[in-house]
Parts: sequence; structure tokens; C-alpha cells
Amino acid sequence: MLCMPKYDKVIEAPFDYYFGAFLNLSCSLPCEYCVQKISLPRVPIAHYGMISGKEWVDALNSIAGRTKKRFLRYPKRKKISITGGEPSLHPDFIYILNNLDRDWKITVTSNFTSPFFDKDIKFLRQIKRRRDLKFNASYHFMYADIDRFTANVKKMKRSGFFVHSIFLVAHPGHMKEVEEYKNRLLKIHKIVKLQRFFGRHEGELYPSENAYDVVCEQEDGIRNYKAYREAFGQSGKKDVHCRVKKVLFAPNGDIYNCHYKLYTGHKDKFGNMLDKALHIVMPQDLFLCHDYGFCNPCDSEGHAFKYPDGKEFNIGQA
Repeated sequence: MLCMPKYDKVIEAPFDYYFGAFLNLSCSLPCEYCVQKISLPRVPIAHYGMISGKEWVDALNSIAGRTKKRFLRYPKRKKISITGGEPSLHPDFIYILNNLDRDWKITVTSNFTSPFFDKDIKFLRQIKRRRDLKFNASYHFMYADIDRFTANVKKMKRSGFFVHSIFLVAHPGHMKEVEEYKNRLLKIHKIVKLQRFFGRHEGELYPSENAYDVVCEQEDGIRNYKAYREAFGQSGKKDVHCRVKKVLFAPNGDIYNCHYKLYTGHKDKFGNMLDKALHIVMPQDLFLCHDYGFCNPCDSEGHAFKYPDGKEFNIGQA
């Protein structure tokens, strides 16, 4: 008799909402411009207990509504980003990738310079190759050796894994090096995307309309720089209604809808994915937030707000 899967956890959210699983918040690199650090200059990053790979898999595979029917086509499957910190530092990293079911389309974002990627091809091939698994690599030239990074990218590709994009932060203080490293990376991979720098450099908050002129292939959605400085400047909090389209799982399973609150272990959470009878409703409309002013750059794209007086604005609209 065929045993049907049991989907007993309900997260009510539109199908296009971003789902991100933060296996941990620790990293193998000490980047001073890390979005966790630059968005929390005076607030410590939260310390979460780590849950096992089996707990991650059992919980995520129990979430209902991860396929969407399409006319005369195969159902569309839910996307999930496996991230951190550096996700490969989780001791059950391979188990998690191998056991998330086929209703998930998986993207892993990694710096490719943790000890995990230094292992040989035989070790890496413990990860099951599947069409719905891809990797994105983030290169941090100020903290990671280029030869080690490129060797690991090549090794992953030789192992049969799909590496989609390499990301490179366009640091305003190192633009000459940025261009040099981009050209080097294009020799080993055809998709290398510059990302705009988030945070402060020499006293100025980036990105800015008055900052360096650089074409970045990775869109961040920031067009309203005045609103960006107010929302992301870390200078003071106030009440504002906001709208974000995210479901974020913290390393202990707590569920948030914005990166600032996940990074700080905020009290404003929606539950925990390990709850046996999980049934939560993620906000789809504007909701009241008391932390406006300390927004995280990861939430910049498409972030809409409304002041208490009723005026609405969007970071992505000038």
C-alpha cells in the first residue's frame, strides 16, 4: 500500500514569498561588511541553539502547499534558499540537502571557502545530484584566497553540481581590485554578478545616489535613497507600517518575516517550525513595526512602508 506523505504544518503565505532557511549564523570568514554586522552596529547578533539535520528535514518536508498546479504542465514547486552564516558549517549539511523532498527547489548560497569545500570530489559527491539543486557562490576577496575559491568552484562543477552565479561585493574602497577579481572569475565561470555594497564606508551609507558609479548585475531594488537612509540608517527607531514577502527560519526553527528580527532573535516571531501543530498566517498587507530605522539591507528590494499619517512609500520607487 502506498504511504502518502503527511503535510501537517501550515504556513499561510502566497506561493511567491521568499523562503529562507538559516542553518546557522556562524561563518568561516570574518568580513567586516557582513550584512549581519553592518546592520547591527550596537546590537549583538542573536545566539541560537542549533537543531539537527533530521529536525530541519522533518519540519520542512511537513509544510503543506509547496506545489502549485499549472494548466497542462507539471506543478510548480516551492523554492527555498539554504543559507546562513555559512550553511556548510552545519554538521548535518549533507543530510539536509539529501533528504529535503522533491517539492522543494533548493538554492544553496555559500562562500565556497569553508573546510567542507576543501575536501576531495569523492567526499563532495556524498551530496545527491538532483535537477532541483543549485549553488550560488559568494566571493569575498578581502578575506578569502582567490586560488582556493576558484579551485573549489571548479571542483564542485567537476563533481556534477550546478553552480549558477558567483557574487562579488563592489566595495567602494576597493573598486580596482573588484574589477580585477571579476575578470579573473569570468575565466572560470560565465555568470559573475557584482553586488552593491551595503553599509558605511568613510562615514557614508551605501548604496547612495552620490556614491561611486558602478553597474551591478545583482538587483537590490533600491531607488528611493532618502527612504533607504531613513529606514536602514541605524540612527533611531520609530513606528511604521511595512510589507515584506518573506518566511525566514532561524537556526532554532523560529519563524520571522524580516532579517533584522531574525538576526537579533526578536520577540516578534510567528512561531517555530518544530511546533507539532504549526498553523501560522504570514502578513500579506502592511503591518505595524516598531523597529523602522534598523531595517536590514537584505530586505531592501520591494520593501513598502506607510507612515502613521497614511503616506505610503517604497524603497524601490524614486
